[in-house]
Amino acid sequence: MRTVDIFCGCGGLSLGFQNAGFDLVAAFDFWSPAIEVYQDNFQHPIFNQDLSDNKACEIIAQFNPDVIIGGPPCQDFSSAGKRDESLGRANLTLSFANIISNVKPSWFVIENVERIAKSHVITTALDVFRNSGYGLTSVILNASYCGVPQARKRYFLIGQLDGEDDYLSLYLTKKTVEEANDDF
Repeated sequence: MRTVDIFCGCGGLSLGFQNAGFDLVAAFDFWSPAIEVYQDNFQHPIFNQDLSDNKACEIIAQFNPDVIIGGPPCQDFSSAGKRDESLGRANLTLSFANIISNVKPSWFVIENVERIAKSHVITTALDVFRNSGYGLTSVILNASYCGVPQARKRYFLIGQLDGEDDYLSLYLTKKTVEEANDDF
C-alpha cells in the first residue's frame, strides 16, 4: 500500500511500516534536524513542509496515498511537558485531521502519547474524521509489550474510510494480550 508519513520526525513509524511491507513513497516534517536524520536513513523523498498550511494537502495528494501515518507533536499533551493545549502544537493534530479529510486515504494511523486521549483537541479531530467518513479504532498500547525496552504507553488511532468504529478493537486487544503473555 502506498504510504505517506506526515509529522514523520526521524522516521520511527516509517521504519515500522516499511519493515511490515508498506511502500513508503514520501515523508513530511517541518523540523530541519529531524529531516536531516530521516534523509540519512531512507531512500524515498522527505519534504520540509509546514503541515498546518493548506498547500500541504495538495502536495500530499499528489502521492496518491492509500495510507497516511504520522505522529503530530505530543509536547502539549505529554506528562513530561506543560500539558497546555493552548501552546499551539496541539493544533497540529487538527492539521493532521484536515489533511486526512482532504486527501481521503483508505487508511490512516496516528501515534501519540497516552494523554492525548483525554484532550479537547482529539475530541475535535475525531469529529473531523467521522464527518469525513472514517470508522475509527483507538487503543493505548504499552510499548514494552511490543518489543520496546521501556514501559511507555502510546495512543494509536486507526481510521478506515467507509469503515465501522472499533473494527480493529478485538484484534488489537487480543494481539496485545498474546504478546504480553509471550513475554512472561
